[in-house]
This record gives sequence, C-alpha cells and structure tokens, in this order.
Amino acid sequence: MEVLEPRNGEPSDLPTHRLKVEPAWIDTNNHMNAAYYTVAVKDAALYAHDAWDYGDDFRIRTGESNFVVDTQVIYLRELLLGAGLLVRTRILSVEEKRMSLLFEIFNDELDYLAALVRYRVIHVRLGPPPRAAAIPSPLRRRLEMVRESHAKLPLPPGHERFRSSF
Repeated sequence: MEVLEPRNGEPSDLPTHRLKVEPAWIDTNNHMNAAYYTVAVKDAALYAHDAWDYGDDFRIRTGESNFVVDTQVIYLRELLLGAGLLVRTRILSVEEKRMSLLFEIFNDELDYLAALVRYRVIHVRLGPPPRAAAIPSPLRRRLEMVRESHAKLPLPPGHERFRSSF
C-alpha cells in the first residue's frame, strides 16, 4: 500500500491510499474478479482506522476493536490488470455500538469511479469471547467529528444503489 498526500481536487479530509490490481485478482473475463473489491479496500480500512486512532494501537491499549458484520459492493465500471487504484474512505454514520464506512474505488490512471464498498462494523471487546460493546465515549466523539467533516462532502454517484436497510 502506498499512502500519499491528496492531489489537486482530491478531498483532503478523506483517508486515501493507492494500490494496483494484482494478477491474482483477474478472472477469466480478463477483469478484476468481484471478490477482490473487498480485498482492495482492506488496507484502506486499516489505514483509516489508524488515522482515527481506532486501529492496532487502540486494540493493544484497550482490548477492543471492531468487526465487519455486513458488506455491500456496487460495481460501476470494470478494472483491468495493473490498473492503479485510489481508494478513499469516509464515515457515513456512528451509532452506540456500530458505524458505517464507505469506500470509493477509482481507476487512478483513467480517473473514473469503478466501485463503491460499504461496511457496517460493530465495536467489540475482544474477550474471550468477543462481545459487542458500546464505542467508548472519547472514541465515539472523535469518530463523530470525523463523520461531520466527511458529511460536508458530496456522496459519490451510485451511492443511492445501496440497500437502505443497511
């Protein structure tokens, strides 16, 4: 993963990282297999969590973390082998025990939005066994401040195709 400063025109408030479509991600139709869109956002999610102090350091300090409990993908345009990807992450909502994240996957070289991935994550005390728990107040306030900043930016085209019950 390559983490870079935003370029001209990129929202600076959104955690951003770049990567390339790997050969193993290509299917028999010569484009990126559907399963790898969630792989493409994995490192973006980890980077964003670290930026929000909700990553590995938080887990080590508190014995708490979050688990993805639901994922949705909206495919907009195909991605091909070697394509440079830019993934932006935003917080859509923060609730007592969970939050929703939106990942925007762009073809970075041809400058088009290729897909959207939406996560619902639940906060957990790692246990054993792991149990759902309220997001600690200082973290929740911090995440809510980030969400408010992200909410000032327009949502990308295609977002309306997500299930509303998410």
